[in-house]
Amino acid sequence: MKKQFKCPECGAIARDGRAEMKYELKGTRITIQNVPAKICKNGHEFVDGYTAENVNRLVDRVFEDVNSFSKKLPKARPPRQVLIAA
Repeated sequence: MKKQFKCPECGAIARDGRAEMKYELKGTRITIQNVPAKICKNGHEFVDGYTAENVNRLVDRVFEDVNSFSKKLPKARPPRQVLIAA
Protein backbone atom coordinates (compact mmCIF):
# COMPACT_ATOMS: atom_id res chain seq x y z
CA MET A 1 0.00 0.00 0.00
CA LYS A 2 1.28 3.41 -0.99
CA LYS A 3 1.72 5.93 1.84
CA GLN A 4 -0.37 9.08 1.46
CA PHE A 5 1.43 12.41 1.40
CA LYS A 6 -0.06 15.05 3.67
CA CYS A 7 0.39 18.70 2.80
CA PRO A 8 2.68 20.32 5.37
CA GLU A 9 0.87 23.66 4.80
CA CYS A 10 -2.71 22.63 5.48
CA GLY A 11 -2.72 18.90 6.30
CA ALA A 12 -4.86 17.89 3.29
CA ILE A 13 -3.98 14.79 1.29
CA ALA A 14 -1.79 15.65 -1.71
CA ARG A 15 -2.12 13.70 -4.95
CA ASP A 16 0.19 13.24 -7.92
CA GLY A 17 -0.06 16.05 -10.41
CA ARG A 18 1.91 18.50 -12.55
CA ALA A 19 3.24 21.87 -11.45
CA GLU A 20 4.69 24.93 -13.14
CA MET A 21 7.98 26.32 -11.82
CA LYS A 22 8.92 29.93 -12.57
CA TYR A 23 12.35 31.51 -12.27
CA GLU A 24 13.64 35.02 -12.89
CA LEU A 25 17.40 35.39 -13.28
CA LYS A 26 18.91 38.75 -14.20
CA GLY A 27 15.99 39.83 -16.38
CA THR A 28 15.39 36.41 -17.95
CA ARG A 29 12.13 34.63 -17.11
CA ILE A 30 12.24 30.84 -17.34
CA THR A 31 9.07 28.78 -16.90
CA ILE A 32 9.15 24.98 -16.65
CA GLN A 33 5.76 23.32 -17.14
CA ASN A 34 4.53 19.79 -16.40
CA VAL A 35 6.90 19.18 -13.48
CA PRO A 36 5.86 16.06 -11.50
CA ALA A 37 4.61 17.19 -8.08
CA LYS A 38 2.26 16.47 -5.21
CA ILE A 39 -0.68 18.88 -5.14
CA CYS A 40 -3.25 19.22 -2.37
CA LYS A 41 -6.88 20.29 -2.80
CA ASN A 42 -5.93 23.79 -1.62
CA GLY A 43 -3.44 24.23 -4.46
CA HIS A 44 -0.18 23.80 -2.53
CA GLU A 45 2.46 22.16 -4.74
CA PHE A 46 5.46 20.12 -3.64
CA VAL A 47 8.29 18.83 -5.82
CA ASP A 48 10.62 16.13 -4.47
CA GLY A 49 14.31 16.91 -4.03
CA TYR A 50 15.51 14.80 -6.98
CA THR A 51 13.12 16.52 -9.40
CA ALA A 52 13.88 19.99 -8.02
CA GLU A 53 17.62 19.38 -8.42
CA ASN A 54 17.18 18.30 -12.05
CA VAL A 55 14.93 21.28 -12.84
CA ASN A 56 17.48 23.64 -11.26
CA ARG A 57 20.26 22.15 -13.41
CA LEU A 58 18.10 22.57 -16.51
CA VAL A 59 17.35 26.20 -15.64
CA ASP A 60 21.06 26.91 -15.11
CA ARG A 61 21.94 25.45 -18.53
CA VAL A 62 19.13 27.31 -20.29
CA PHE A 63 20.11 30.58 -18.59
CA GLU A 64 23.75 30.15 -19.69
CA ASP A 65 22.67 29.40 -23.27
CA VAL A 66 20.29 32.38 -23.41
CA ASN A 67 22.99 34.70 -22.07
CA SER A 68 25.55 33.38 -24.54
CA PHE A 69 23.12 33.87 -27.44
CA SER A 70 21.92 37.30 -26.30
CA LYS A 71 25.47 38.67 -26.23
CA LYS A 72 25.36 38.43 -30.01
CA LEU A 73 22.20 40.61 -30.22
CA PRO A 74 22.03 44.43 -30.38
CA LYS A 75 21.91 46.24 -27.04
CA ALA A 76 18.23 47.31 -27.33
CA ARG A 77 16.25 44.13 -26.72
CA PRO A 78 12.99 43.27 -24.94
CA PRO A 79 12.91 41.21 -21.72
CA ARG A 80 13.78 37.59 -22.40
CA GLN A 81 11.37 34.78 -21.69
CA VAL A 82 11.90 31.04 -22.03
CA LEU A 83 9.12 28.43 -21.72
CA ILE A 84 9.91 24.73 -21.46
CA ALA A 85 7.00 22.29 -21.62
CA ALA A 86 7.17 18.53 -21.76
